[in-house]
Amino acid sequence: MNRLLVAWALCIGLLGAGENGYAHEMGTSALIVHESASGTGQFVFKRTVGSDDKIPPIDFQFAPVCELRDVSTEWEGNTELIQRGNFFCSSALAEHEIIANGFTRLAPDLIVLASPKQGQRVHAVLTPKQASISLGTDTQRTPPLEYLSIGIEHIVFGLDHVLFVTGLYLLWKKRKQNTKQLIGQFTLFTVGHSLTLALLVLGWIAVPTRAIEAWIALSVLWLAWELVRKEPAQPTNWSHLLLIAAFGLLHGSGFALSMEERGFPEDALLSTLLLFNLGIEIGQLWIVTVLATTFTLLEKTHLPNFTRFAQYALTLCIGGAALYWTLERIHSYV
Repeated sequence: MNRLLVAWALCIGLLGAGENGYAHEMGTSALIVHESASGTGQFVFKRTVGSDDKIPPIDFQFAPVCELRDVSTEWEGNTELIQRGNFFCSSALAEHEIIANGFTRLAPDLIVLASPKQGQRVHAVLTPKQASISLGTDTQRTPPLEYLSIGIEHIVFGLDHVLFVTGLYLLWKKRKQNTKQLIGQFTLFTVGHSLTLALLVLGWIAVPTRAIEAWIALSVLWLAWELVRKEPAQPTNWSHLLLIAAFGLLHGSGFALSMEERGFPEDALLSTLLLFNLGIEIGQLWIVTVLATTFTLLEKTHLPNFTRFAQYALTLCIGGAALYWTLERIHSYV
């Protein structure tokens, strides 16, 4: 009983960290700038509420300074704050740069899409390391490789995705399957989320955001149920694999929706999409490696209670978090 209480306390701590950290995703910020005449045009500045229920404090400015006029502010679905307005600069937009500030742990970057009348279209990802971008014709645009790290962030800092991957690993251990079966299950999950990620980014399909979020939470809850229920005498492996593939499709939709505001550069769509997906796979592999290393070290202590305690604690965390997210997301959907 004491072990279960400690495990439950650890789970509550993780949930608390999730609410103040990454319950699902980081707040996304995007700036779109279009020059309609030399030195003048329109801008749209969009910020998405992060997992801490706060608007990212990210802001931007032109250098040299441009005057912003007729700025309007509106909310979209209680999750996105959108500011629209006009800018007036003393010279052509191509002679300016955009400087971002206010980066935080939950708001680590700003996506910039700028269309100067003179020069090439600019697509950049501003971060604390690269907080400014020149809009001139000699612009060194953010390389597509940046999307590799963005993909890693999305899987590693998306707690619902992390718990799903953890649940798959624990279910594999519970069933005492071999390494080939583990690779097969994660391959199916990868194929599923890669497919929907590509289809959504290319605009070939559309899905309801809130419904997808609720189904993702239900997929994690299903894993928790599989971890605690008694296995049948002859478990049906095919149905299990089909469910993993289906849940891969769901999680791929979640990845794509979280990237919707960021966008992908049209002139390098395939490469950035592949790099983003590769980043997700690297993050997923890192999670599995940490789990495998941890349980290997626990098993080498020759104290089976430690291993069982870790499994109980993780199962409680997965089930508790999934139940909370499911109820919360279904409530917001209806």
